Amino acid sequence: MNASPNLTDPYDPMAGTLARTAMQCAARGCDGCLVCRSAGAAQVVQEPHKTAGGAGAAPASFARAAVFQGEPFPPLGEPEHGTSPVPDVPGNVPALNVNILALDLGTKLGWALQRRGRPITHGTESFAPRKSWSPGQRWQRFRTFLHEVVAHNNVHVIAYEDVKRHAGTDAAHAYGAFLALTELVADSHRVRLVPVGVGTIKKHWTGKGNADKAAMEAQARARGFRPESDNDADALAILHLAIAKEKREWVAPQAKPKARRTRKSGAVAQERKA
Repeated sequence: MNASPNLTDPYDPMAGTLARTAMQCAARGCDGCLVCRSAGAAQVVQEPHKTAGGAGAAPASFARAAVFQGEPFPPLGEPEHGTSPVPDVPGNVPALNVNILALDLGTKLGWALQRRGRPITHGTESFAPRKSWSPGQRWQRFRTFLHEVVAHNNVHVIAYEDVKRHAGTDAAHAYGAFLALTELVADSHRVRLVPVGVGTIKKHWTGKGNADKAAMEAQARARGFRPESDNDADALAILHLAIAKEKREWVAPQAKPKARRTRKSGAVAQERKA
């Protein structure tokens, strides 16, 4: 109470809110609320969460960290259980400290993802243009797809097939667009890019640098995967090589020395006569 009769008692704007919060906490049996126990806030932080179920009960949902349930990405593909992406490695997942995304760039995009502590997921995503789409629609869709996969799975490395020769002009233009957007997304998320040559991928996956699509798919099935397409199998091969590089188990094959061209003895004799 104030000493002067002309002055009213000071009004606390938080009084009603605190009282209502205290009543709600008492109703649900909360004994660790910072509002109810403002004096012992430090003790509350140090003590384990308590619930109405007792000291050994699980913490309430509000005390748990956010967990993504029903993860939508990767949108396609099936996880392969009981298989190891690298030979002679026990368990499902090799000892890696990074998340690797492998891409077989193209209109029918093949992808494979290796996350820490989880099995490999893989699949195929089509970005074939439709009549109802605007000219830039498929590039927008690819950029959105790649951005969400990288962000949701915390990707650290993107390995992709570095194609130098193309069957036609349209294929070259499409590959250039996919590669440019991949570099853009990787730069936005500070993801490391690992380009891998076509022959190197096939040699590491099948033992032959000129293996065809059927051989790539057959090798994927032999390793315990179920590829949806040859692009899916190529992505698995790229991922396999990227994992080997990350673990420093892959050594680049030495280039064969080029044979020196020697002129025939007859040609040398004719030059001497001249």
